Amino acid sequence: MKRRFLKSKMEARDHSNGANPKSYTSRRNFFILALLLFCGMTANAQLFGKKVKTINVVPDNAKIIIGGTEVGTGTYELTMGKPDYVLIKLSAPGHIDKTVKVYKSDKSNSHTFKLEIDDSYAASESSSDLANKPMRIVVRKDLTADALWKRLMSYTSDQFPNLEITDKSAGWIRSSWEIQSFAYATVRTRIEIKEIPGMDDLTYKITLQSEYAWNSCGLDDQCFRQWDRVLKRYKQSIEDLMNSVK
Repeated sequence: MKRRFLKSKMEARDHSNGANPKSYTSRRNFFILALLLFCGMTANAQLFGKKVKTINVVPDNAKIIIGGTEVGTGTYELTMGKPDYVLIKLSAPGHIDKTVKVYKSDKSNSHTFKLEIDDSYAASESSSDLANKPMRIVVRKDLTADALWKRLMSYTSDQFPNLEITDKSAGWIRSSWEIQSFAYATVRTRIEIKEIPGMDDLTYKITLQSEYAWNSCGLDDQCFRQWDRVLKRYKQSIEDLMNSVK
């Protein structure tokens, strides 16, 4: 009875001071919950040791590739976990690919990388229908075999001074590789013109071979790969030749 009396007396005193027991309990629970959430996030961050870094690339259309998967274009928020660093490949048309390491221990949370311009790209044109594609040309009837041969030889020697094969009886011309070096890559180009036997009309196959190699690899044959681009100085001239005989 005495305890009940004291409790009633205290509640009466609280009411007389304008206090609301339910409001006090709600505020206390809110602060406890907020404290638990803060402690939980702090513990979680310490437990997993994650760090977020912003990756920016110039130009802004560059692909950002991690582990073989494209994760962003131009910018990316990189969340770093347990590994000390992350390897990132950066790639953009007309620029030199770059692979960079971003370290978790680096104090900076923002990194900007600039890709170098590929000057061989600027000196060439995309030409997937011409580069390394055999093109069949049916020669118009007013051109004799002799007249055509002279025209083919004249064109080829103008564009490709060094010839490997000139076999008139087989109707076969192939030039040596013409080499053009750039800051980061080397491009080589050659042409092969060959008569297709057994056709009703005089028919030739013309192939413009275009290949490139990174200078870091060298000029050995194994360094060169077929290129789906053609140096501008060859593209228009071969189109002119084809139009002049068909």
